[in-house]
Amino acid sequence: MMKNVKILSALLLLSIFFFSFSSCGGVKTENNNMSFEQNPPFQIQSSFYQDWIAGVEDGGSGTNIEISFKSIDEDVVIQNIYFQNQKVEAKTKQQNLQLVSGYLVKEKNREIVMDIDPLKEASNTIKSDFPFQLNENEAVLEYWFKGEKNYFKLSAIQKKELLPYPSSNKSE
Repeated sequence: MMKNVKILSALLLLSIFFFSFSSCGGVKTENNNMSFEQNPPFQIQSSFYQDWIAGVEDGGSGTNIEISFKSIDEDVVIQNIYFQNQKVEAKTKQQNLQLVSGYLVKEKNREIVMDIDPLKEASNTIKSDFPFQLNENEAVLEYWFKGEKNYFKLSAIQKKELLPYPSSNKSE
């Protein structure tokens, strides 16, 4: 009996020991090793953001952000833009590789689904923590250069006037 208690205690201690190390290193967040590059391999010419609103009911609203480069190393790949507490994919058009855009769509206020059916509750989205403290007119570019991920903070992004899209003609 005493032998079984010793074996059980040893197994319990061993389990606790391995469990305590299993979480080490596994809790890396995006904040680890996140510092802003002071001399990026590009020069920004201008940047602006513009809120927009659809002219139809339930058409939505959002914000577009555009960053124009004076020069950019050909090995730079702009991946994401962090702006106004959202992370959006950076888009580049083939016609103008010196221009990067991001499109933020504001979510409509919707209620959280509480249901006995877990499949219905799965439609709820969890708001993730935003990794940066930014002012309304600041953004962070996430980019790859020579195999390394880097971050560059933009300040004083110009705000353009609201862009209201016209409403569609209703057929009578």
